[in-house]
Amino acid sequence: MRPEAIRRTAVVAVTGLVLAGVTTHSVTIADPGCAPVGTVGTPEVTVDESTAGLAALAPAAVDLPERIHFRTPTDSFNRRWTFANRDGHVYVKESAAQGGWRTVALPGCLEGRVVGVSADDDEVMMIDRDGRFYTMDHALSAPRDWNWSSRYGTPLWTGPGNTLPPGTRTWSWSVLSPNEDHVWRDTAGNDHPVGGAKVSHVYALTHDGQRIQYIDPWLPVDHSYEMATPHGGRFQAIALSTSASTSLIVNRFGDFYTRLYDFDISGADKVFFRYSYHDQSELPEAPDMLSERMDSRYAAIQLPAPDWMRQPKVPGEITDRISIHRTGPGSSARELRVEGRDGGRTGYWTKQLTDESWTFVRTDQPLAGAVLENSPSDRSLDTLAAPSPYDYDGVFVQGWRAQVHTFDVAVTPTPLRIDFGDGKQLDLILHTVDGLRQTPQRPGISSQPRYFDGTIELATELLAGLDAQPAVVREFVRNVLGGNRFTETSVDVTDTRFHIARLDLTLNRS
Repeated sequence: MRPEAIRRTAVVAVTGLVLAGVTTHSVTIADPGCAPVGTVGTPEVTVDESTAGLAALAPAAVDLPERIHFRTPTDSFNRRWTFANRDGHVYVKESAAQGGWRTVALPGCLEGRVVGVSADDDEVMMIDRDGRFYTMDHALSAPRDWNWSSRYGTPLWTGPGNTLPPGTRTWSWSVLSPNEDHVWRDTAGNDHPVGGAKVSHVYALTHDGQRIQYIDPWLPVDHSYEMATPHGGRFQAIALSTSASTSLIVNRFGDFYTRLYDFDISGADKVFFRYSYHDQSELPEAPDMLSERMDSRYAAIQLPAPDWMRQPKVPGEITDRISIHRTGPGSSARELRVEGRDGGRTGYWTKQLTDESWTFVRTDQPLAGAVLENSPSDRSLDTLAAPSPYDYDGVFVQGWRAQVHTFDVAVTPTPLRIDFGDGKQLDLILHTVDGLRQTPQRPGISSQPRYFDGTIELATELLAGLDAQPAVVREFVRNVLGGNRFTETSVDVTDTRFHIARLDLTLNRS
């Protein structure tokens, strides 16, 4: 996941020290009889563009379609290969070929036990009957180079393994890489190079479609990191597909949203990236990652991270079988697909990420997904989940009162209101970004303190007209916030308290 080759180099350097421990500790997560080390997480040295090793795989003895059109938890593809999971086994063919399926030679402990497969870039994620992760590496190379690993988690993708979160409705494997994607674009319009170590995540749709939990192989073995759904994390999706860090979701009324988001893009990886809430649109793009990280003359990564983008409605019948995949370099090179029907013929509706309308591609294959009530109007708000129940209230030593309502670990920003009394108030914006952790964290908000990188933002209009504000507001802005539009602060939260370090303020659950 990490952005620079230095971290890849670190993997090689510590291999002799750590991998032996992986086998010992992996029994807690991985199958005790199956703990392959594999090459995933180490540098890609060469790619074999041939099909060497394909002919050695046994021909498939099951009925499979000539083409796979959707990346789902059981059928998937990358630029070179298409994979299908049937009855515990995995099958493969060249993506450009019509048929020609072969049986993937799996590690013995996986044979007959695979229930999910998702390919992206040069990695394939396989899920066994117990929800455990097994990663196949070199998936853009020849089959003779393919190998598997049960490693997952800190340190440096050498951890004991991980599983899908409880209650996962659907999931997808995503890889953003320098070789295939080259760059990604932030909200200031600046392109940033993808790090040499790529960004690999499992994205899981959970909690009745309200939460998207992402599991990064470089981070602790937990399920604590989340990406909020639209409308303040209250949108309830029924399907999810993710490729190259771009997620596609839909609700039961056919309302589609896409978002470019991962751990690095979120603003959480301050060790390897430089981020800023100040406008970066007038600064030049850095020529390389080192310059971007160290030289303030070049644009930092603009925060907040890109938000959800509503996609146009599909002008026809659709199902919940949706898919997204990269089509070339750059974060706009994504194709969206949704199974459906047009004029009585079956197939799929498709569009490029930024296109304004959908077109139909006929396949005449039977519909496999559940038909959705695809209303012509936007019904995103019709199935919103209840707001977060976490409200906090506190008092400064000066007697001023502060309030944070409906705080959600995956939602940013959050309104922060300061009430000075006598009707005088100041409304601030509190940005929170999940921090870089190396030890497990419970999901959501609990009695375990959860730490965030916070930034307090003042509205530009208020700062420009500060002299016209009441004296107590002017004093707070100048003396407490230093007259700055953005003020960094650490924030830690539990299910009973909310602490903002820069303000020396503790709010209690109300």
